[in-house]
Amino acid sequence: MKEEICLVTGGFDPLHRGHIEYFKSAKKTSQYLIVGLNSDSWLCRKKKYLFMPLVERKAIVENLQFVDEVITFNDDDDSANNAISKCLEVSKKVIFANGGDRQKDNTPELIQYGDNNDVEFLYGIGGSNKINSSSWMIDTFIKDYSAAMGPEILKNDNTIIAPWGHHTSFIDSKGFKVKQLNVKPGAQLSLQKHEHRSEHWVVVQGKATVELDSDISIVSPGNHIFIPLQSVHRLTNNDDKELIVVEVQCGDILEESDITRFEDSYGRGE
Repeated sequence: MKEEICLVTGGFDPLHRGHIEYFKSAKKTSQYLIVGLNSDSWLCRKKKYLFMPLVERKAIVENLQFVDEVITFNDDDDSANNAISKCLEVSKKVIFANGGDRQKDNTPELIQYGDNNDVEFLYGIGGSNKINSSSWMIDTFIKDYSAAMGPEILKNDNTIIAPWGHHTSFIDSKGFKVKQLNVKPGAQLSLQKHEHRSEHWVVVQGKATVELDSDISIVSPGNHIFIPLQSVHRLTNNDDKELIVVEVQCGDILEESDITRFEDSYGRGE
């Protein structure tokens, strides 16, 4: 068991130089730095959107030279209590280092660990002047991208732009999600599979070319196709007008991180 570790937590979506200063300053408080990454669901609850899925954020942070370990934790209660609990299992003392946007009046972890002598709370780590913000970066990107691509880009907070078109979430509940996929003429989604969810695709406009475990089907408006769990599939719009598909997802994990890509026209990896 370690004598002492420093813990920092957050979404880090996307990572920026303010986060780097935060990590470097936290590392100075202890010889061992653990970064706790919040879940994709937490990001969606907090910001209403997800920019980088957990698997991407984790791969980046764990390769920073001053980060010793990256952990995930249960943040269903919107706190880092579970992250602190995990760290106490491997260390006698946990230094919970908070950035400049945290004070005692907005630190929910104090309720459970404020009187625990094995947990020390530090504030202002990385400086009190905010160098950058993930939200600032996303807002700037949206404005610049919208100006370059035209006024149709974002229709509401639940719409995510993709190289093949865009998708909009209408219902996101425990065990199921309902989305609308708008696929541009000549565009296609990646050849992919999901480990934790099945999908139903209902075509409402255009004609969908569906590759499902090497079988090719053409699905016309008013018809649907079932995508079983772990099946390899791809959606393509070979028509000359926009394809619109209503997608119903069912499963335990309904995040963008549950995608394994085998082929992609836009250079996106697994």
